[in-house]
Amino acid sequence: MEYLEKDCIFTHEGKSFESGGAFVSPGYAIGYPKFDQDQAGAVGVMNDWHGNKLGTARIVSCWETTPRRYISPRMYQIEATIDGVTYTGRGGGSGMIWRGKAKRG
Repeated sequence: MEYLEKDCIFTHEGKSFESGGAFVSPGYAIGYPKFDQDQAGAVGVMNDWHGNKLGTARIVSCWETTPRRYISPRMYQIEATIDGVTYTGRGGGSGMIWRGKAKRG
């Protein structure tokens, strides 16, 4: 499956901003995980920018990041399975952008 999400535009105070959205290829993926709990072992879904389900997601581990990090105080190692391919990568947690590479073997 190859997927490139389009039309990821939102407007704030009269200005329009465009997100890159989700992307899926055999070797690389970008998505937005959704979990009920942001802790190791949590299972959830991997969505595109519009909230459509791409696959499943699981938090492998998490740790505190540098002080005063403005995006997220924690970093998450997340595995996602999309269309039968398992990707591993990092992100800022539930609702935050995640980038992953296909796992070998």
